Amino acid sequence: MSNPDEKRLLFGFEVHAPWPEALPDIKTLKAKNRHLTLLFFGDTSYKKIHEHIRYMTKPSFRVGPVAISDSCLCLPNRSPDIITWHVESFGDDPIDEYQRVIHDYFLEKGYDLERKKFIKHITLGKSIALKKQIKKAFSPLPLYFTNLHLYESLHGDRYEPIWTYDLLPPFEEKEEGHFILYGESFQQVFLNAQIALAFKFPALVPFLDPNYKVRNLHDGGIRLTTIINQAFREAKVPIEKATFPDSGQEEKGLLTWDLIAKYE
Repeated sequence: MSNPDEKRLLFGFEVHAPWPEALPDIKTLKAKNRHLTLLFFGDTSYKKIHEHIRYMTKPSFRVGPVAISDSCLCLPNRSPDIITWHVESFGDDPIDEYQRVIHDYFLEKGYDLERKKFIKHITLGKSIALKKQIKKAFSPLPLYFTNLHLYESLHGDRYEPIWTYDLLPPFEEKEEGHFILYGESFQQVFLNAQIALAFKFPALVPFLDPNYKVRNLHDGGIRLTTIINQAFREAKVPIEKATFPDSGQEEKGLLTWDLIAKYE
């Protein structure tokens, strides 16, 4: 007789992307089930782990990180038909450090966890034929992560959140060409603006600049214009312009700023 308290559990961040049409839900995880795994526990007591979560360090960041999926990935000790994408951080990377903190915490609590190097990736499904198709047609995609979940892995490639720590999204599109950006610094708002535009036009990704350091959003707007102009000249990315207004809002260290884009 199965133990109703025992569940197949993992920690992960919710992931969002402008998923390509070459990822039909019938052969891959449904978009709502895609995630970035931080820790995989396997079959374990939910009651026990829920008690430990109370004292676990929560993310120090309030806005979900942004990233780029830059390549298909073959992970060691995984089935060869698993479809996996590598994740490269865009700008500062809080995920690696947070994964290390909670890995060490649960290791001290006696959980049997993998000690190998953490590689950020997204598992999309399982299909030899589709894996070959996706690898051939792969192009980089922008990503962002939101809520941290304790997921229960269920039959049928379903992942059900059973505990959640909320994070703000890096941006929201209120209407066509009008984005609301969130960040804890001008630098983060600038990076999130680039990812927001790349969600509309993924062909923009090769032109994005995660390394440029801004002093303010006037400075960021100038650099954004340069990126947009280059992308239009070289790849016909149909963004005419994107601008930040002179002022936004700041409350308790959180910046909220508009981004207004005009398309060709």
